[in-house]
Amino acid sequence: ITNAAVNTGTMMVKALTVDPIMQCFSEYETKMNLIQTIMLNTASKGTSMNEVTKVIDDLNVYADKTIYNFAEMTRNIGTFTAAGVALEPAAAAIKGIANLAAASGSNSMQASTAMYQLSQALATGTVKLMDWNSVVNAGMGGELFQNALKDTARRHGVAVDEIVAKNGSFRDSLQEGWLSADILNETLNNFTVDGAKNYSRGMMEAGQWTQEQADAFVAQAVSMEDAATKVKTFTQLWATLKEAAQSGWGKSWEIMIG
Repeated sequence: ITNAAVNTGTMMVKALTVDPIMQCFSEYETKMNLIQTIMLNTASKGTSMNEVTKVIDDLNVYADKTIYNFAEMTRNIGTFTAAGVALEPAAAAIKGIANLAAASGSNSMQASTAMYQLSQALATGTVKLMDWNSVVNAGMGGELFQNALKDTARRHGVAVDEIVAKNGSFRDSLQEGWLSADILNETLNNFTVDGAKNYSRGMMEAGQWTQEQADAFVAQAVSMEDAATKVKTFTQLWATLKEAAQSGWGKSWEIMIG
Protein backbone atom coordinates (compact mmCIF):
# COMPACT_ATOMS: atom_id res chain seq x y z
CA ILE A 1 0.00 0.00 0.00
CA THR A 2 2.87 2.35 0.87
CA ASN A 3 4.63 1.64 -2.42
CA ALA A 4 1.39 2.24 -4.32
CA ALA A 5 0.88 5.56 -2.52
CA VAL A 6 4.46 6.67 -3.26
CA ASN A 7 4.15 5.66 -6.92
CA THR A 8 0.85 7.53 -7.25
CA GLY A 9 2.36 10.63 -5.66
CA THR A 10 5.35 10.44 -7.99
CA MET A 11 3.09 10.11 -11.02
CA MET A 12 0.99 13.09 -9.93
CA VAL A 13 4.04 15.31 -9.42
CA LYS A 14 5.48 14.21 -12.75
CA ALA A 15 2.15 14.93 -14.48
CA LEU A 16 2.30 18.56 -13.32
CA THR A 17 6.05 19.12 -13.77
CA VAL A 18 7.98 16.98 -16.28
CA ASP A 19 5.14 15.81 -18.55
CA PRO A 20 3.76 19.31 -19.31
CA ILE A 21 7.21 20.45 -20.51
CA MET A 22 7.21 17.83 -23.25
CA GLN A 23 3.49 17.89 -23.99
CA CYS A 24 3.39 21.66 -24.20
CA PHE A 25 6.11 21.65 -26.85
CA SER A 26 3.67 19.69 -28.99
CA GLU A 27 1.01 22.27 -28.06
CA TYR A 28 3.41 25.04 -29.09
CA GLU A 29 3.98 23.36 -32.47
CA THR A 30 0.23 22.93 -32.89
CA LYS A 31 -0.20 26.66 -32.33
CA MET A 32 2.50 27.54 -34.87
CA ASN A 33 0.95 25.27 -37.53
CA LEU A 34 -2.49 26.68 -36.73
CA ILE A 35 -1.33 30.26 -37.23
CA GLN A 36 -0.08 29.34 -40.70
CA THR A 37 -3.36 27.59 -41.56
CA ILE A 38 -5.50 30.49 -40.34
CA MET A 39 -3.38 33.10 -42.10
CA LEU A 40 -3.75 31.21 -45.39
CA ASN A 41 -7.50 30.76 -44.98
CA THR A 42 -8.26 34.32 -43.84
CA ALA A 43 -5.79 36.29 -45.95
CA SER A 44 -8.58 37.42 -48.27
CA LYS A 45 -10.37 38.97 -45.28
CA GLY A 46 -7.32 41.05 -44.33
CA THR A 47 -6.61 39.23 -41.06
CA SER A 48 -3.32 40.29 -39.45
CA MET A 49 -0.85 38.23 -37.43
CA ASN A 50 -1.70 40.22 -34.28
CA GLU A 51 -5.40 39.42 -34.71
CA VAL A 52 -4.68 35.72 -35.14
CA THR A 53 -2.40 35.62 -32.10
CA LYS A 54 -4.94 37.49 -29.96
CA VAL A 55 -7.79 35.12 -30.86
CA ILE A 56 -5.66 32.01 -30.26
CA ASP A 57 -4.41 33.31 -26.90
CA ASP A 58 -8.01 34.08 -25.89
CA LEU A 59 -9.03 30.54 -26.88
CA ASN A 60 -6.13 29.16 -24.84
CA VAL A 61 -7.30 31.06 -21.75
CA TYR A 62 -10.79 29.67 -22.26
CA ALA A 63 -9.41 26.12 -22.66
CA ASP A 64 -7.47 26.47 -19.40
CA LYS A 65 -10.71 27.22 -17.56
CA THR A 66 -12.65 24.30 -19.03
CA ILE A 67 -12.52 20.52 -19.27
CA TYR A 68 -11.75 20.85 -23.01
CA ASN A 69 -8.19 21.11 -24.21
CA PHE A 70 -6.49 23.69 -26.38
CA ALA A 71 -5.15 21.21 -28.96
CA GLU A 72 -8.66 20.01 -29.84
CA MET A 73 -10.00 23.55 -30.06
CA THR A 74 -7.15 24.83 -32.22
CA ARG A 75 -7.34 21.87 -34.57
CA ASN A 76 -11.03 22.58 -35.13
CA ILE A 77 -10.75 26.35 -35.48
CA GLY A 78 -8.49 25.58 -38.42
CA THR A 79 -11.25 23.53 -40.05
CA PHE A 80 -13.77 26.33 -39.40
CA THR A 81 -11.61 28.95 -41.11
CA ALA A 82 -10.92 26.50 -43.94
CA ALA A 83 -14.72 26.26 -44.34
CA GLY A 84 -14.81 30.02 -44.95
CA VAL A 85 -15.77 31.23 -41.48
CA ALA A 86 -14.04 34.45 -40.37
CA LEU A 87 -11.57 34.14 -37.50
CA GLU A 88 -13.50 35.70 -34.60
CA PRO A 89 -16.85 34.04 -35.46
CA ALA A 90 -14.97 30.73 -35.76
CA ALA A 91 -13.48 31.15 -32.27
CA ALA A 92 -16.91 32.06 -30.87
CA ALA A 93 -18.42 28.98 -32.54
CA ILE A 94 -15.76 26.74 -30.98
CA LYS A 95 -16.51 28.16 -27.53
CA GLY A 96 -20.24 27.80 -28.16
CA ILE A 97 -19.87 24.12 -29.05
CA ALA A 98 -17.75 23.53 -25.94
CA ASN A 99 -20.38 25.24 -23.76
CA LEU A 100 -23.14 23.21 -25.43
CA ALA A 101 -21.16 20.00 -24.91
CA ALA A 102 -20.76 20.77 -21.20
CA ALA A 103 -24.45 21.60 -20.83
CA SER A 104 -25.32 18.35 -22.66
CA GLY A 105 -22.95 16.24 -20.54
CA SER A 106 -20.68 15.37 -23.49
CA ASN A 107 -16.96 14.79 -23.03
CA SER A 108 -14.09 16.48 -24.84
CA MET A 109 -13.84 13.77 -27.51
CA GLN A 110 -17.54 14.09 -28.33
CA ALA A 111 -17.22 17.88 -28.45
CA SER A 112 -14.28 17.57 -30.86
CA THR A 113 -16.32 15.26 -33.12
CA ALA A 114 -19.21 17.75 -33.18
CA MET A 115 -16.81 20.65 -33.93
CA TYR A 116 -15.35 18.81 -36.90
CA GLN A 117 -18.70 17.72 -38.32
CA LEU A 118 -20.26 21.17 -38.01
CA SER A 119 -17.25 22.72 -39.73
CA GLN A 120 -17.90 20.41 -42.67
CA ALA A 121 -21.54 21.51 -42.69
CA LEU A 122 -20.45 25.15 -42.76
CA ALA A 123 -18.31 24.45 -45.80
CA THR A 124 -21.40 23.30 -47.73
CA GLY A 125 -23.60 26.14 -46.47
CA THR A 126 -26.28 24.05 -44.74
CA VAL A 127 -26.52 21.44 -41.99
CA LYS A 128 -27.75 18.20 -43.53
CA LEU A 129 -29.17 15.09 -41.89
CA MET A 130 -25.79 13.32 -41.97
CA ASP A 131 -24.20 16.26 -40.11
CA TRP A 132 -27.00 16.32 -37.55
CA ASN A 133 -26.70 12.56 -36.93
CA SER A 134 -23.07 13.11 -35.90
CA VAL A 135 -24.15 15.85 -33.47
CA VAL A 136 -26.79 13.51 -32.01
CA ASN A 137 -24.22 10.70 -31.69
CA ALA A 138 -22.01 13.14 -29.77
CA GLY A 139 -24.88 13.59 -27.29
CA MET A 140 -25.46 17.23 -28.25
CA GLY A 141 -28.58 17.09 -30.42
CA GLY A 142 -31.16 17.45 -27.66
CA GLU A 143 -33.96 19.96 -27.12
CA LEU A 144 -31.59 22.68 -25.92
CA PHE A 145 -29.76 22.86 -29.26
CA GLN A 146 -32.87 22.22 -31.35
CA ASN A 147 -34.89 24.97 -29.65
CA ALA A 148 -32.01 27.45 -29.94
CA LEU A 149 -31.65 26.74 -33.66
CA LYS A 150 -35.39 27.12 -34.23
CA ASP A 151 -35.46 30.41 -32.29
CA THR A 152 -32.64 31.78 -34.45
CA ALA A 153 -34.37 30.59 -37.62
CA ARG A 154 -37.58 32.37 -36.62
CA ARG A 155 -35.65 35.61 -36.12
CA HIS A 156 -34.30 35.14 -39.65
CA GLY A 157 -37.85 34.90 -40.99
CA VAL A 158 -37.77 31.13 -41.59
CA ALA A 159 -41.12 29.36 -41.12
CA VAL A 160 -39.36 26.62 -39.19
CA ASP A 161 -42.39 25.50 -37.17
CA GLU A 162 -44.36 24.78 -40.33
CA ILE A 163 -41.37 22.99 -41.87
CA VAL A 164 -40.92 20.76 -38.82
CA ALA A 165 -44.66 20.05 -38.63
CA LYS A 166 -44.78 19.13 -42.32
CA ASN A 167 -41.85 16.69 -42.01
CA GLY A 168 -42.91 15.25 -38.67
CA SER A 169 -39.69 15.92 -36.74
CA PHE A 170 -36.76 18.32 -36.38
CA ARG A 171 -34.44 15.65 -37.75
CA ASP A 172 -36.44 15.03 -40.94
CA SER A 173 -37.06 18.75 -41.49
CA LEU A 174 -33.36 19.27 -42.27
CA GLN A 175 -33.90 17.83 -45.74
CA GLU A 176 -35.61 21.15 -46.55
CA GLY A 177 -32.24 22.92 -46.17
CA TRP A 178 -33.51 25.59 -43.76
CA LEU A 179 -30.61 25.22 -41.30
CA SER A 180 -28.09 27.51 -42.97
CA ALA A 181 -24.52 28.30 -41.99
CA ASP A 182 -25.62 31.76 -40.81
CA ILE A 183 -28.29 30.33 -38.48
CA LEU A 184 -25.83 27.78 -37.09
CA ASN A 185 -23.07 30.34 -36.55
CA GLU A 186 -25.38 32.82 -34.83
CA THR A 187 -26.79 30.13 -32.54
CA LEU A 188 -23.35 28.88 -31.50
CA ASN A 189 -22.16 32.45 -30.89
CA ASN A 190 -25.17 33.03 -28.63
CA PHE A 191 -24.08 30.07 -26.49
CA THR A 192 -21.18 32.25 -25.27
CA VAL A 193 -21.71 34.95 -22.64
CA ASP A 194 -20.19 37.73 -24.75
CA GLY A 195 -22.20 36.69 -27.79
CA ALA A 196 -25.45 36.50 -25.83
CA LYS A 197 -24.86 39.94 -24.27
CA ASN A 198 -24.11 41.57 -27.62
CA TYR A 199 -27.09 39.94 -29.29
CA SER A 200 -29.58 40.77 -26.53
CA ARG A 201 -28.33 44.35 -26.45
CA GLY A 202 -28.97 44.66 -30.17
CA MET A 203 -32.46 43.18 -29.84
CA MET A 204 -33.31 45.63 -27.05
CA GLU A 205 -32.01 48.61 -29.01
CA ALA A 206 -34.16 47.48 -31.94
CA GLY A 207 -37.18 47.44 -29.61
CA GLN A 208 -37.82 43.73 -30.19
CA TRP A 209 -36.99 42.47 -26.70
CA THR A 210 -37.77 43.56 -23.16
CA GLN A 211 -35.17 43.66 -20.39
CA GLU A 212 -36.63 40.43 -18.98
CA GLN A 213 -36.19 38.62 -22.30
CA ALA A 214 -32.63 39.87 -22.62
CA ASP A 215 -31.78 38.81 -19.06
CA ALA A 216 -33.20 35.32 -19.64
CA PHE A 217 -31.22 34.97 -22.87
CA VAL A 218 -27.94 35.94 -21.18
CA ALA A 219 -28.71 33.75 -18.14
CA GLN A 220 -28.86 30.66 -20.39
CA ALA A 221 -25.42 31.44 -21.84
CA VAL A 222 -24.02 32.02 -18.33
CA SER A 223 -25.35 28.67 -17.10
CA MET A 224 -23.86 26.89 -20.13
CA GLU A 225 -20.46 28.51 -19.60
CA ASP A 226 -20.65 27.60 -15.90
CA ALA A 227 -21.18 23.98 -16.93
CA ALA A 228 -17.98 24.16 -18.98
CA THR A 229 -15.83 26.10 -16.50
CA LYS A 230 -16.92 25.03 -13.01
CA VAL A 231 -15.03 21.92 -11.94
CA LYS A 232 -17.28 19.33 -10.29
CA THR A 233 -15.09 16.21 -9.98
CA PHE A 234 -11.49 15.39 -9.16
CA THR A 235 -10.99 14.06 -12.70
CA GLN A 236 -12.08 17.42 -14.15
CA LEU A 237 -9.85 19.26 -11.67
CA TRP A 238 -6.85 17.15 -12.67
CA ALA A 239 -7.47 17.68 -16.38
CA THR A 240 -7.80 21.44 -15.84
CA LEU A 241 -4.57 21.61 -13.79
CA LYS A 242 -2.65 19.68 -16.45
CA GLU A 243 -4.02 21.91 -19.21
CA ALA A 244 -3.02 25.05 -17.31
CA ALA A 245 0.49 23.68 -16.71
CA GLN A 246 0.87 22.82 -20.40
CA SER A 247 -0.29 26.28 -21.46
CA GLY A 248 2.22 27.93 -19.13
CA TRP A 249 5.11 25.91 -20.53
CA GLY A 250 3.78 26.47 -24.06
CA LYS A 251 4.15 30.21 -23.45
CA SER A 252 7.69 29.60 -22.20
CA TRP A 253 8.58 27.74 -25.41
CA GLU A 254 7.12 30.63 -27.41
CA ILE A 255 9.26 33.13 -25.49
CA MET A 256 12.40 31.04 -25.99
CA ILE A 257 11.89 30.08 -29.65
CA GLY A 258 9.52 32.74 -31.00
